[in-house]
Amino acid sequence: MRMCLRQCLTAWWMAGWLAMAATAFAQTSAPDAGAPPGAAAGVASQADAAELRFMDRPIVTFRGAIAGASPAQRAARAEATLEGLPNTLLDAPIGLLQGTLGGRSVIAFRLQDRILFALTSDDIEPGDNRSLDAISNDVRSKLQVAMAARREQLHVPTIVRGVAFSVLATAVLALLVFGVGRMRTRLHANLQRALETRVLQRTVRGFDWAGSAFHLVHQIVQLLALGLILMFAYVYLIFVLGRFPATAPMGGRLSGFLWALIDHFALGTAAAIPGVITVIVIFLLTRALQSLINNIFDAIQAGRLTLPGMHPETAGATRRVVSVLLWGLALTFAYPYLPGAQSDVFKGLSVLLGLMVTLGSSGIVNQLMSGMVVIYSRALRKGDLVTIGDATGTVVGVDALSVKIVNLAQVEVTIPNAVVVGAIVRNYSSQGSRTGAALSTTVTIGYDTPWRQVHAMLTDAALRTSLIAAQPAPFVLQRALSDFYVEYELFAALKDPAARFRAVSELHGQIQDVFNEYGVQIMSPHFETQPKDAVVVSPDGWYPAPARPPAPPPANSAAGSADGLSILRPARGNGESDGHADVPR
Repeated sequence: MRMCLRQCLTAWWMAGWLAMAATAFAQTSAPDAGAPPGAAAGVASQADAAELRFMDRPIVTFRGAIAGASPAQRAARAEATLEGLPNTLLDAPIGLLQGTLGGRSVIAFRLQDRILFALTSDDIEPGDNRSLDAISNDVRSKLQVAMAARREQLHVPTIVRGVAFSVLATAVLALLVFGVGRMRTRLHANLQRALETRVLQRTVRGFDWAGSAFHLVHQIVQLLALGLILMFAYVYLIFVLGRFPATAPMGGRLSGFLWALIDHFALGTAAAIPGVITVIVIFLLTRALQSLINNIFDAIQAGRLTLPGMHPETAGATRRVVSVLLWGLALTFAYPYLPGAQSDVFKGLSVLLGLMVTLGSSGIVNQLMSGMVVIYSRALRKGDLVTIGDATGTVVGVDALSVKIVNLAQVEVTIPNAVVVGAIVRNYSSQGSRTGAALSTTVTIGYDTPWRQVHAMLTDAALRTSLIAAQPAPFVLQRALSDFYVEYELFAALKDPAARFRAVSELHGQIQDVFNEYGVQIMSPHFETQPKDAVVVSPDGWYPAPARPPAPPPANSAAGSADGLSILRPARGNGESDGHADVPR
């Protein structure tokens, strides 16, 4: 009888509560008298959703308003009600009361005579096809689990057991950390002994990679040890949180995050295996093609293979260009198969790298293109004696960005390729390897000295120079008949193009010696007034030594001019032999 009466009173109280809620809802949510009945409900359903949590466990999400209370207010009131429940009610069953409110279905959750909260049809998540009754049963199950956790949390043996397990886990964590530290120390000592042994057995003087490898491995060991300690601490935290009902959800979230991370990496690794295999195959094929290309260009550079348009001097540069294009093409093909290539981070990094290269490499690209011009024009190569602008020396390197030469003072001069392309390059060695490199020097002598004598003396000085070849024979040209003097230019072939400047210096000394021997001044006269006597050479003075008149032609040959003059050297002592050559008239 009492139970029946209690149920009737509860039903009457619930009906009254729903009636008052309906009245309040009608008074606070209706916008005006002419609005349709469902207008207020539609407005309330657009409020922000709020989640109800109890004992750190999700119970339900409110999305609609009831009696003017927003979802956030409903969640706060329900949470306060749940937190204020006495311990004696935690074992009571949770009941459901169904009704209607403003034309909507409402299900209230009650615990004996206490109303905890209510659900309406507006609280159903969009896209959820379940009925309100099914959702309410699911919410009741979650609420029962949370209340059971609340009961366990207030149970003293549960707390004692959790503390005991936590102390035991702390001891295990300390032992693990100690073991990791001992392993790190022992491994570090073994690496140190290995490095010392390597240093004691070292015989080659130079850079040793053992020290750098030791530091690298040492850093890796440190990181691995730190990673193990952090992993143990993370597992320890999950275990300890799971020993107490109040913190078990947090431990579950930490555990879920860890397993989700492991699952993500495992699935990502498994999904990346085909792409990695494809990348490896692409690069192996590219490496095989690179080996074939290297063999072909090595043969061209060594002269064992001849291809149209390909020269040994440009084979090295062409190989580098082809290699860059080949590997660039391989990277283009392999890029879509690289792990993470489709991620936004990878794409952003690629864009940033491309922007940096575009903005910062204009000068480098200019030098590279100029280097290609220098190499493929074959204007110079390593070992050539060249003059580039004001710099003269032997080429010691033709690089992608610059040309390096060493001058007579043994100073290395680096000239950017763009400067080389814009300057006049004089190569004294390129023609010398085939026809003999020539050098020339100029003297100016007055009109009172017979030109035949000057020709003979210059030719004789050239033949006396040890660095000048006898064949092809030296010769002299009269380049200009100036106002006060004649300009003579001597041409001679070098034995070694690299010794050009020493040969010029020795030739100048021989010219001075020869002119001194025959009493001819190397001076260019200048007249301020007309000379009293004409500055001419009479025919009887046309052949002073060392010049000799041409030999008379044979009797059976036609009369004509001789094609050259014999050089007559004065007698020289110390066993030196005389020499002669023909000088064009």
